[in-house]
Amino acid sequence: MAATMTTVVKGNEEGGNFFSRLAWYYQMAVLLLLSALLVWAADYLLYSEKRTQTAKLQEQVQKLKASNAQGTIIRQNLAATEQTLKDKREEIDKLRDLLPDQVEISKVYDNIKDFLREQHLELRKFAHLKTMPGDFYTAQPIQIDVTGTYDNLGMFFSRLGFYSRIVSVTDVEVKVAEETAQEAGRSINGSFVLTVYYIAPENLEKLTMKKPAAPAPTAAPAPAQPAKGK
Repeated sequence: MAATMTTVVKGNEEGGNFFSRLAWYYQMAVLLLLSALLVWAADYLLYSEKRTQTAKLQEQVQKLKASNAQGTIIRQNLAATEQTLKDKREEIDKLRDLLPDQVEISKVYDNIKDFLREQHLELRKFAHLKTMPGDFYTAQPIQIDVTGTYDNLGMFFSRLGFYSRIVSVTDVEVKVAEETAQEAGRSINGSFVLTVYYIAPENLEKLTMKKPAAPAPTAAPAPAQPAKGK
């Protein structure tokens, strides 16, 4: 009986399939490999199309980002151009405050005469001399002769220094007044050239005109094709 039992046990140990005869760690490795293959197959079958769509969407997003970046640059350039144009307009407005238009020049003449009256200077001559046009402004010199006191004449010149318009005084000459004038309280006779500057219409056009756009390059004519022989 003992011999028979031994034979049966050995038969059971040597039987079974190939996988069951492997060591346990080999079995574990095979199971892990099979699990990885199953996961890969399931992922490929279920999610490969979604990954492709996701890649396409990401590519479109990148293109949109690039387009948005270009649009941002264009908007920034437009904003900078608008700011430059605004600054130029402000400069022109300030210049026009200092240099009146030709239509407003008569107001400047009236202001000068008012300054003379404020200083109790008697106006004897107010004659326009030859106009001197410039690139961006026009100069109008005026010969002015007055009589009054020396202090009042100095205060008049000081008043012109704070005037909001651009003027200049040249060729100043001061002489002692006649006896009859001195008896009336006017001790000196003054003579000077007061130059007033203003913007003529042609000057204003130079300041505000736009530069002409560069002509578009013309396409070169296509070369003539040689005639084919029959």
